Amino acid sequence: MVFGNLGKMAEMVKQANEIKKEMQRARYDGESGGVKVVVNGEMEILEIKVPSDLAPNKIEQAVKEAVNKTMRTAKQDMAKKMSKMTGGLSLPGM
Repeated sequence: MVFGNLGKMAEMVKQANEIKKEMQRARYDGESGGVKVVVNGEMEILEIKVPSDLAPNKIEQAVKEAVNKTMRTAKQDMAKKMSKMTGGLSLPGM
């Protein structure tokens, strides 16, 4: 019985590593007020594009909204992938 559980654990670790690699390659785009943001699955900002005609007083809010929107999309995608791996079991911090 114990060895059967070890096999399941090894499979879950393998799946988690595959998901991590997939998330490292993943790219998520978001936009707000003309500002475009790209992040990867590790929540690292890869690009921020601000249109040259955007009013200076609008830049801060547009960047903040675009980043938050993009991060939410990435987190939701990660949660779906983790849920598939765990069979719907909710893990703290995931």
